[in-house]
Amino acid sequence: MTPQHPARPAIVGHRGASAHAPENTLAAFRRAIEDGADLLECDVHLSADGEVIVMHDETVDRTAAADSPLRSGAIGDLTRAELDTVLLEEGERVPSLAELLEMTTVPVFIEVKVADAGEAVAAQLAGLPEDSPAKASTVISFHAEALEAIRRGSPATPVSYLVGQVTEDEVRTALDLGAAGIGPGIDGLSLGAARAVHEACLHLNPWTVNSAAQLEVALACCVDTITTDDPAWLQRELDVRG
Repeated sequence: MTPQHPARPAIVGHRGASAHAPENTLAAFRRAIEDGADLLECDVHLSADGEVIVMHDETVDRTAAADSPLRSGAIGDLTRAELDTVLLEEGERVPSLAELLEMTTVPVFIEVKVADAGEAVAAQLAGLPEDSPAKASTVISFHAEALEAIRRGSPATPVSYLVGQVTEDEVRTALDLGAAGIGPGIDGLSLGAARAVHEACLHLNPWTVNSAAQLEVALACCVDTITTDDPAWLQRELDVRG
């Protein structure tokens, strides 16, 4: 028996509304919510002193502003205090996961970029008050061991396994992890792959949809969520389609 999928997929703001504000910043996350995102997506690493930090890359080099006091360095080698000196574009700062979870009014897809961060993320999610919107968040990762850590430390938190393309092995791994879903790259998604995911009773959460052609693929595959850099654009496109 295959699961029922929504007529209208949920909109996920990729690194916030990263088409309009500096990615993975509180400004981008606020903009995504304002633009109609049903969920946010962020990336997390661990700082040298064990704080869960929101940033995509392993280093601050790409996203640090030209006038930042600190413009280079690996997140894992920098303390929270050192990361506080990093200036991003438009005057934004590097947020912590705790800051994001406190400010959001919608659930978050939290991508664990390094397996070692799994336990710390699980602890934060397990400690959230029951009435927090972030309590309904999902942890996503390419690292099976990170998702295993979430399942141990915060059993009520759903996980979704990230993959480049859906294969039999990837679906099997997702099921072995007790995952609620699987997240393939949109350019590697096909009707056959979608069928395999649905037959496994997994949610289908593709990334990252930024064009009309990619959107048509996602909708044809009856996806559950659509991750995009521009939630406002996606909302308009879905509205047009009814």
